[in-house]
Amino acid sequence: MTPQATLSTMSRTEPAATRRPVGRLMGMTQSAFDPASRVRFVQFIPLFEDAGWDVLHRPNKPDRQWRSRLPTRLARGMHYRSGRGVMKVRRLADIAASRGVDVVFVNRDLAGGRHFHERLLLRSNARVIFDFDDAIFSGSQRAEQRVRWMCEHAAWVTPGNAYLADWARRYNDHVTVIPTVVDTDRYESRQWSAADASRPVRIGWTGSDASIAHTLFPYLETIARAQREFDFEFVIVTNTQPSISTPGFRWTFHPWRAEEEGALGRLFDVCIMPLADNEFQRGKCGLKLLQGMAAGLPTIASPVGVNSEIVQPGKTGFLAQTPDEWHEALGTVARSPEILPALGANGRDRCVREYSLQRWFPEMLSLVERVAAMPRHRGT
Repeated sequence: MTPQATLSTMSRTEPAATRRPVGRLMGMTQSAFDPASRVRFVQFIPLFEDAGWDVLHRPNKPDRQWRSRLPTRLARGMHYRSGRGVMKVRRLADIAASRGVDVVFVNRDLAGGRHFHERLLLRSNARVIFDFDDAIFSGSQRAEQRVRWMCEHAAWVTPGNAYLADWARRYNDHVTVIPTVVDTDRYESRQWSAADASRPVRIGWTGSDASIAHTLFPYLETIARAQREFDFEFVIVTNTQPSISTPGFRWTFHPWRAEEEGALGRLFDVCIMPLADNEFQRGKCGLKLLQGMAAGLPTIASPVGVNSEIVQPGKTGFLAQTPDEWHEALGTVARSPEILPALGANGRDRCVREYSLQRWFPEMLSLVERVAAMPRHRGT
């Protein structure tokens, strides 16, 4: 059955409480709130439920980002180790529960370490979709071994872009690229006015504490040089206020809040995504760009990995690789605010058509249905 047929033939008038689920889907994610968990699985849950699936979301508890706040280093270390122990034990309960579901969706990994928990899961239920949206196989031999093992043994692998898919296909023939997407219905499309041209352009970056040092910070001197010449504002949206000492760089901090994510256009006029051209950052899936485009904002990005596919130079934004190219791109948007509305509208339209939750859910649904039809255990 095609995903379109499944959606169109499902009864939406039958009360949810009495509707018999077409299947049970369990999603194991690193947390309930980190970007990968939210955009790769959590945002799909209501659509799966509307399609008749019973969905069980099992994030790590405590989550993988959890850190102890006890006052002394020794106490924090002991508290952290105990928390990790609790998390690993709870993962064992999740794995035991996986025997009763039709498909298990695993985002990145189960509990860190090697692949002890992953081995137990595959023995419990072989209908596993292994998903990852970063080059998580880089950086250490342990990480490479864990990701390789999952690619080899999962029923299906869903990397977030072609670069990651090329790596996964070394170990599994069942690989389908599912790009990172956003729920464009949640984002306010930027409304431009004549007053916007009377103030400095606001250029902004949004991302996590974990990524800012490796993506934005290497570009701060270039941005500061352009800012001195073109007089634009710069806004940083992240979890906690960063420490920045770049001479002459003027910036404003806005703390990230999940409930404000759809209103990015109130903070920025232009959204940027600088990257370094290395193995890990080539695996990035362009979430920052898609958030800006969904909000109707022009984008400027490094032509690294999938960024080169997402941005259409001169139509939705600009690609910039060298410091001089970044200087020119920043100057173009700062000096010519009249071009921003058209670039933003084109980006919003492209995001809706090519990178929206609504565009890609039928693909996800079809894939889950295909895996659900496979044997629950290997050799059966």
